[in-house]
Amino acid sequence: MITVANRIKSYTLNITRREIEKRYLANFKKNNELWEILNSYILASGSTGCGFGDYWTLYNFVRKNKPKEILECGTGISTIVIAYALIENEKEGFRGSITSMESVEEYYNMAKILLPKFMMPYVDIIFSPVIEDYYSLFRGVRYKNIPNKKYDFVYVDGPSYIAPSDGTIAFDYDYLYIVKNSKTPVSAIIDKRVSTCYVLQKVFGTEKVRYNALKHLGFVDPCSKEDILHFDEITPSDAFAESFKIFGNTTLTLKFKNSKYLGKL
Repeated sequence: MITVANRIKSYTLNITRREIEKRYLANFKKNNELWEILNSYILASGSTGCGFGDYWTLYNFVRKNKPKEILECGTGISTIVIAYALIENEKEGFRGSITSMESVEEYYNMAKILLPKFMMPYVDIIFSPVIEDYYSLFRGVRYKNIPNKKYDFVYVDGPSYIAPSDGTIAFDYDYLYIVKNSKTPVSAIIDKRVSTCYVLQKVFGTEKVRYNALKHLGFVDPCSKEDILHFDEITPSDAFAESFKIFGNTTLTLKFKNSKYLGKL
């Protein structure tokens, strides 16, 4: 049941988000070249619901942090934003590239056609089916054919977090998959995927993974294999022990044990 307090909170969030969108849209329009490219792409693709606050946050992250190898989960307008930021970075001596994953053939073909020619040297668009993957009791969905590269930043805006096997909510597994297979730390931004942020907070901890309700984005500090949390392998019930109540009903709260990744989960 939705309470009055929750309705007020939701209304306030939506109003604030719209004001943020207006401000970030104005920022994009100040860059005539980038805005012209974005506007042309939006019109040609028929894209709706563009989150300019998301794109501005993404653009600034790439400009500030200068990632070398980016994995983008979900091709689209964000591909243009990232590529433009990388081109500007290269002018300052920092070369970078994007591997952009897409599971919907229509969107993949459209992205290949609409990508501006001067951005092509920076972008590798990959068509891939999705598969389910697992970490402990969490079930996720990820792209099957992610190229093996030394990614240092992941932007998660796909694939659909609905599990193919039964149509229920899962989470986007791609970032966790990359970290498990990386020898160096990897950071991430998660776009409007609350279930993904929830699982990543359990797996890496709230100090590493933060969710901003106003921006509707998750932010993940650089994480490596050693940052992955897991259950105590001998007594897994200990993960819930702190929430046990002697009297009354217990609302179970999951807590992972902070220890080194063993490569088994």
